[in-house]
Parts: sequence; structure tokens; C-alpha cells
Amino acid sequence: MKVNSAQNSGALKRSVRKIRLYLALPLLSALLCDFALAEEGQWKFSTGVDYSSGDYTDASDTTMLYVPFSASYKRGNWSGKISTGWLSIDGPGNVIDGGVVLPGGGTDRSESGIADTWLALTYSLEALPSELGYLDLTGKVKIPTADEDKGLGTGEVDYALQADYFYVMGKLTPMFTVGYKFKGDPADMNLNDVLYLSAGADWRCSDNTHIGASLDFQQASVSGVDDPLEVFTYLNHKISEAWSLSPYFYYGLSDSSPDMGGGLQLIFKP
Repeated sequence: MKVNSAQNSGALKRSVRKIRLYLALPLLSALLCDFALAEEGQWKFSTGVDYSSGDYTDASDTTMLYVPFSASYKRGNWSGKISTGWLSIDGPGNVIDGGVVLPGGGTDRSESGIADTWLALTYSLEALPSELGYLDLTGKVKIPTADEDKGLGTGEVDYALQADYFYVMGKLTPMFTVGYKFKGDPADMNLNDVLYLSAGADWRCSDNTHIGASLDFQQASVSGVDDPLEVFTYLNHKISEAWSLSPYFYYGLSDSSPDMGGGLQLIFKP
């Protein structure tokens, strides 16, 4: 009886997962159609590499190597973005990509494969006078393309709502972000919906180069672990009219964050 109950519960969760995915797919189709039919606007493509290492409350370190790929299109006040990548995780099984850190350690593993895919749609608010700053409102959907059996993702559809505020003060631009993620629950765990915040500033050194830093916070997805907290710094240099290069570095301030990490982003605007 208990076996049948567990099987029925698992089947129900798989059905709900499929329904969530089917609800998210129309947004993907809409974005792709908009990209294909758009005649005016600005495309942007980016790739790079990201490496991080940390113990995440375990005795052994977990290292992650991520090679991202993204394409975005901006026209008027609207912009859409699709991003994915290749991910490699080496270490205990308590770290899952997407900001999920579990209390226990588990068996060491070395896995790699396609990461989750994120879709984002952003609207730049015009109602706010420019002298008061700029506000972007974003909705995001995560398509679970990462292999959950390998621990590369949760296997669930996630949603997020985000607001970004910028205020230009000459060469200095303070930046603030507030967002909320609605997490899908895998079959064997309950994940909390999480609030995330960021505060930082960008400094324009010249027409081609600017630097910046931020303090990034996110609530933990599960009970019993610290909330992730990190310091993020970057430099962006415009190589030509179409190409720019951005090295960055981040440092964890809590046990649920990587001890340190960094990477390089290459951006192309045709």
C-alpha cells in the first residue's frame, strides 16, 4: 500500500513537472518568433568561462566549471534573452547548480553536461523620469535542461521576478536589484522560494573601460544552511565597436557560497 502511494505521488509530481514545462514553452516560442521577425533593434551574443571552488560546509571542496552561451535582442523598451551553457561539477553531492546547497555532504562525484536554460523578458520603464534614475522589470523562466540524475540541476521549472534600478551620477552609476525566485520541488526534497538582493556601483574610467563591484545576497533554498552572500567585482573593456571583454572575480562571505571564483566574458554586438 505504501509502495503504491509513493508511486502515485511520484507520478503526480512528474505530471505537474510536465505541465509546468508545457506552460513555459509558449514563452520560449514567443521569444524565438520575436527574434526571427524583428527588423530593428540590437542583438547581443556572449560566451566565456567561469570557474569556482568552495567547501560549502563539507570537508571536501566542490569545483565548478561553466561555459555559458547567451543571445539577447533589444527593441524599444523590450528585450528578450535566452541563455544556457555547459557545466562540470566535481565534489560532494550536496551542491546543485542553481544556488541549491544541501546540509549533508554525500558521495563525491564528477559530472558534466548541458546546464539549465533560462528565458528572460525585460521591460525598461518609461514612466520614471530619467532624472530619478532608470528601472527595468524582468520575468524569468528556467527550463530544466540539466540532468537532475547527475546533480547538474533540480529537474524542475523555476520562475523569477526581478527589478533593477540604476541612477547615473556622472561617471558613477549606483545599481540595486531585488528579485524573488519561485522554486519547483524535486521528488525527493522541498525547496524554499527565495528572495535575492544586490547593491553595487559602476565607475566609467573612459569611453571604452568601466569597472564595478556589488554585494549579492540570496536566501537559502533549504533549511539548515547559510544564506549565500558574495562580493562580485568586474572590469569591462570595449575592444572594438562590436566586441568587448569582461574579466570578473567573486569571493564568498558565507558557507553556502564558493570560497572564490572568477571568469571571463566575451560579448559581441553586431
